[in-house]
Amino acid sequence: MEGRKNQRMECLMHLEEARAALDLIDAQIADLFCQRLDVVEEIAGIKAAGKLPVHQPGREEAVLRRLTANREASRQEALRALYERIFEISRARQRRLLDGEPPGSP
Repeated sequence: MEGRKNQRMECLMHLEEARAALDLIDAQIADLFCQRLDVVEEIAGIKAAGKLPVHQPGREEAVLRRLTANREASRQEALRALYERIFEISRARQRRLLDGEPPGSP
């Protein structure tokens, strides 16, 4: 019984270490995503000045190809799903800005 208790404690310690690593990664992702939104706002201004459309599917597909190249299939699928959502958020943000919402607003 003592051996199983020690094994459980060791497992919990490893779990906490892994979760701490994820917490650090998540903080980095959040910071990078906020930086990305800043650039999205800049791009909205450029598109407005050039009277360019918000949605540019060719650009999105090129980004997806670049990000998924040379990755295993399950990672490609996950990256594609993640970036499709990021693109949706980015397009919505650009549209709100083009409709007159101030940059940096929620």
